[in-house]
Amino acid sequence: PVRLDDGLGDTERLVLLAHDSDPFNRWEAGQRLMLGRLLAAVASGAAPVLDDALAEALCRVLRDPTLDPAFKELALLAPSELYIAEQLPVVDPQRIHTVREQWRALLAERLHADWAWAWEAHQVTEGYSPRPAQAGRRALAHLALGMLCLHAVRTGDAVWPGRAYQRVKDAANMTDRQGALAALLQAQSALAEAALERFHAQAHGDALVLDKWFMLQALAPEPVGPDAGRVFGRIKALLKHRDYSVRNPNRVRSLLFTLCAANPAAFHRADAAGYVLWADRLLELDAINPQLAGRLARTMDRWAHLAEPWRSAAREAIARVAA
Repeated sequence: PVRLDDGLGDTERLVLLAHDSDPFNRWEAGQRLMLGRLLAAVASGAAPVLDDALAEALCRVLRDPTLDPAFKELALLAPSELYIAEQLPVVDPQRIHTVREQWRALLAERLHADWAWAWEAHQVTEGYSPRPAQAGRRALAHLALGMLCLHAVRTGDAVWPGRAYQRVKDAANMTDRQGALAALLQAQSALAEAALERFHAQAHGDALVLDKWFMLQALAPEPVGPDAGRVFGRIKALLKHRDYSVRNPNRVRSLLFTLCAANPAAFHRADAAGYVLWADRLLELDAINPQLAGRLARTMDRWAHLAEPWRSAAREAIARVAA
């Protein structure tokens, strides 16, 4: 891979984000702007800062009538925790998670009125179609709903989580139902439990829908603070759920792979419980499906980049499997 230093500063990237005729260049400029602020916060130990210039630029992207809603949804998503970690020589997964959650809260607060507009303006009222035009509107509406629920939970407002829960109950298609459930889970809303029960009941045993149900729970962000560990505890409990089976590869991918590969804060625990779970389940899976076990093993590829105490704990788990 080639790493290109283009020498551009924030001023130039703000211009590209606002005006470049190539959508990828606009997306890249926005991602670099957000990444810079996130990395600065990780390094300093302070909270990230969403300055007025960037907030206004992101707002202009969201409100721009000439841009595709699907592009807006991608452009307004912050870089993932995994991508942030790839930029660092030594990785503290919990610090990265804290910073990114703080950034999401800032974005939800600063653009609150704009998210409300985006939700209302991008509702699909006609019959369901999988075509790109509808899909883009749904994607942006779901991102807006997630941000509105996140802000509502933090401010004690019951309106937006209530609207999301209502969408879980009466959505006419799986995409909208899944988007509303994800919004509640990502915001850590108290209504998420009832929504999960209803989503599971509405699945009627459909294997693909149940895979989504497991995956959404494995993707939920670990709370920052005294409730940390709640998501990991839920995932451990789901490994004993009646609908989970280690002999079902898709079910293993939806729950175990999602935890280990896509939810760093829940997996990389200071008490090493995530690594113990990884080793236990890897050895169990290897006796049944060695190919799938090999893929699960690769989720620890970057263990040497971890800070302590995660590095030593990861090495111990890998050595146990190797033995």
